Amino acid sequence: MAEKPLVERICPYLRGRHDASPSLTPGSDNLCLLASSIHLPRSQQARYCLGGRFEQCPRYQRQKNRPVPRYVRGAQPLDIRASTPTISRRTLPWRHPWVLPALKWLIVIALITLFIFLWRWRMNNTRPFVVERDPVPTPITAPAQETAPQYLRPTAGPPPW
Repeated sequence: MAEKPLVERICPYLRGRHDASPSLTPGSDNLCLLASSIHLPRSQQARYCLGGRFEQCPRYQRQKNRPVPRYVRGAQPLDIRASTPTISRRTLPWRHPWVLPALKWLIVIALITLFIFLWRWRMNNTRPFVVERDPVPTPITAPAQETAPQYLRPTAGPPPW
């Protein structure tokens, strides 16, 4: 079921063709005071005029604070903004102007920290470039006292003297 638009959400330049008050549903009997000779498409009526986004309408933005065009006689735009109460809403945290720069700096700091961590890990886990050489023999300070090994007597051959 389509939601009925609130009077505060209706464009102040929207009028009925035969009556001062517009129809609350998109239809051919609505017209725009800013372009009364032009057919007002129903999709545009639903999106801008009756949808509460009339400030985004290209015709409304071109009009700004100028008076109503000369070809419109006896009609003035409704001043609905003066009577509507404004609701103070908290701004969402990610819509503050400082959030995007702070997020960029956090990403840069995180990348630098990651780079330093990986660099230190690489330096600790790799050995420096060293040419492998044969070990240097240790010098002998004194000859070792060894006894001659005892051999078994041969069982064949000439007798030992």
